[in-house]
Amino acid sequence: MTPLRRAAAACVLALGFAAPALACMPPPYVEDFRKHPVQVYTGEKKPVDFASHPVAAALSDADKDRVRKAVEAGPNFAGAYRLVYAPCGEKCNALLVVSLATGKIIRVPVEDNAYANFRANSNFLVIRLRSGTTSFYLFDGRNFVPAKGSSQSES
Repeated sequence: MTPLRRAAAACVLALGFAAPALACMPPPYVEDFRKHPVQVYTGEKKPVDFASHPVAAALSDADKDRVRKAVEAGPNFAGAYRLVYAPCGEKCNALLVVSLATGKIIRVPVEDNAYANFRANSNFLVIRLRSGTTSFYLFDGRNFVPAKGSSQSES
């Protein structure tokens, strides 16, 4: 066996032992999502009202179709909402929240190109900015209220 194959075999063996332990580790903020449960909406989905937000109104027809298809898949955030990434220019994405009950669109109040971590059955939202900063919010159906994540110490 060549040294390269021996090293590869050692890596595979090490991962085989480590993977079960890693698989049991909860993802970050899982407790925060559990602390803020909401009922998942099962009612009728209203058509997306692209005129309700300027970023959404400026989307191309193809991008509007992508948003419509995403909304048809059902809620993925705060029970009755679909959080979508929408283009806002070249190499730019905005986070938009579409109400399945009304079709209205709200923009997440963060800089463009942010990454969001969210759940359909929770109104807790984790935002990671390009700068590496992590912010936490609770969504009350209209506003994003700053919150603390379990990884932050209480002051």
